[in-house]
Amino acid sequence: MTDCQIEKILDTADSYWLDLTFKCFDNGSMIIIDNHTELQVSLHDLKGAAYDFYVKQRIRMIRENLEAKILQSA
Repeated sequence: MTDCQIEKILDTADSYWLDLTFKCFDNGSMIIIDNHTELQVSLHDLKGAAYDFYVKQRIRMIRENLEAKILQSA
């Protein structure tokens, strides 16, 4: 899709579009950066699809951590 097509879809959906980067670290921490301002975004500021993505990533990270610990103790 072109940028123009994406913008048209977003305008039709009447949604506010955030361009975020989620940096996940081995220790389980995550940093969320707004790509427009290059500032960190607080977890409390996430809404909608961005918050859903965060929750799914955290669950995935926790599951992988638990599976690794289970394999170590086996």
